Amino acid sequence: MRQGTSSFTRVPLGRERNFVRRALVLVVDGWGAGFVGCYGNSWLDTPALDQWACQSVLFEQCQSECPDPLILYPHLFDGSHPLAPVAVDGPLAILADADIPVHLLSDDPRLLQLRETTRLTSVETFPEVADVAADSAEETTLARFAGVLLDWLEEPAREEVIWAHARGMLGPWDAPYSYRENLADEDDPAPPEVVHPPFERENRKFDADYALGFTQAYAGQVTVLDMLLGELLATIEELPIDEQPLVVLTSTGGYPLGLHGQIGREDDAPVRLYSDTLHVPLLIRQPGGKEGLSRCQGIARLADVLPTVVESFGLPMSGREGVDLLGVRLSESREHLLCGLGDQRYFRTHDWSLRYHLPNEETPLEALELDQIVVELFVKPDDRWEVNNVADRCKNIAEIGLRTALAIEQAYRDDQPCPEIPEELRTPA
Repeated sequence: MRQGTSSFTRVPLGRERNFVRRALVLVVDGWGAGFVGCYGNSWLDTPALDQWACQSVLFEQCQSECPDPLILYPHLFDGSHPLAPVAVDGPLAILADADIPVHLLSDDPRLLQLRETTRLTSVETFPEVADVAADSAEETTLARFAGVLLDWLEEPAREEVIWAHARGMLGPWDAPYSYRENLADEDDPAPPEVVHPPFERENRKFDADYALGFTQAYAGQVTVLDMLLGELLATIEELPIDEQPLVVLTSTGGYPLGLHGQIGREDDAPVRLYSDTLHVPLLIRQPGGKEGLSRCQGIARLADVLPTVVESFGLPMSGREGVDLLGVRLSESREHLLCGLGDQRYFRTHDWSLRYHLPNEETPLEALELDQIVVELFVKPDDRWEVNNVADRCKNIAEIGLRTALAIEQAYRDDQPCPEIPEELRTPA
């Protein structure tokens, strides 16, 4: 049993848990928490998402364990960590035993391979379309995706889970060009006209005006997403409460826009793991908007989404990797999070984040020479974007954090309980 699973304090947000008949998990790839008004962005208006927050439980510190859905999803669905062996009796098995199907819908054709690597009831992908700029928001790729979900909402309610994965910001940036222009000031350079998502890597800072143009183009896509989510919420509100689904809004990872020498994400060049790529939105709307305006400060993970769905159907979910987010008090329970992609690792506690590379993925962890591993250390939550590396000034914390992260990864690999973190990592800077 993983650390934090049995030790969570079960404190339901409401006095009574109402079970649901169906659930929708909407995952928008490349959508980071930094571009949502209810997560503190004051530059980009997202009125529909603000309304979602008024009717949802919002998790301030949700992190993706791995931004690659092909790596992440088999573990999420089977209740294991991406750095651990895939389990066989996780959330999908519990739902299957209860005859509750889980259907994955996506506009990403790569996800078809999940038919072979998961226990999903079905996997359906939409036909690919050319990457061309749309004349209106209604003609965008995101709008076509949203249309399928709106049709589903109008069908008679039945027990099922729809896991809807949109390429989102990793798909075509096809919002009308005027959306970008509306976000530019008079003295700004004209935003780029790119439709294919950009990708660049540098070991230096990007020119501010150059990065700004891509930020405006990205924000145009978020504006379209916000409009479509407004339509989705309006449709849900019109349904009788007992037919409204539990809805989870989240992402597998954000989209770097100039920080840490990277713009964009690409399969052949793994994204660098920092908060701009790992900190994702997570809002859970219960039927009727129950417990709306609730904000949770503890560390949430994408592994918590399906256990929350399982419990919302009235099914028991204990002793697994994730937890029921509507039934625990995260801030008093979860102490850490470990993320991984290739040889990169990102370790997070309430007060610190740590980033490093393993020398290689073949050497046993216990055989690694720690002085050969370069560590970056950041103070949390103050350094939101992780631009002030304090590893040289806090060498003791950096060393303890590295040893703790490696011990936690070894526990995952061995399918053993994770060790508790040392007191030093529980102490603010």
